Amino acid sequence: MDGWVEFGLAMASFLASHVVPVRLKTPLVGALGRRGYLIGYSLLSLVLLWWLITAAGRAPFVELWPQQVWMRWLVNLAVPVAIALGVTGGMVGLMAAFALWASAHLIANGDLAHVILFGLLLVYALFGLMLGLRKGARWRVTPMRLALGLGLWAGLYLLHPLLTGVSPAP
Repeated sequence: MDGWVEFGLAMASFLASHVVPVRLKTPLVGALGRRGYLIGYSLLSLVLLWWLITAAGRAPFVELWPQQVWMRWLVNLAVPVAIALGVTGGMVGLMAAFALWASAHLIANGDLAHVILFGLLLVYALFGLMLGLRKGARWRVTPMRLALGLGLWAGLYLLHPLLTGVSPAP
């Protein structure tokens, strides 16, 4: 499959997975229960995000700006903060985490496919963050969630080469 075609299909699938379930949430929660729906939807989202990221890596490389060492350091400093936000803040924290994660990766990955990928994810996350803040959502920071975030970051750092084919090390 052509790299741009796969990237387009992965992007369309990821975006559709975040639009269609909103319309089907009530019957899916009825059939699976709230917990079953959240687990299934989370797994589907993670699988589609992984496909989208790996498809961006397989798309033809069109450099827009060169990567510098400081950009990798930026990602390595921003991602632990993003994960801590994600595990401590409910949906608002998750959207803030995605925005920070996407921003750092957008800066560090100056090729066309990754700029499209992380740019769209940043816009999506900022939109979700805005909606969450309008609803009055709040962060719930606890030491256990911070420890979970640090452990999750360490695991993702170690698994990054296996999951994406790219080492996060500067």
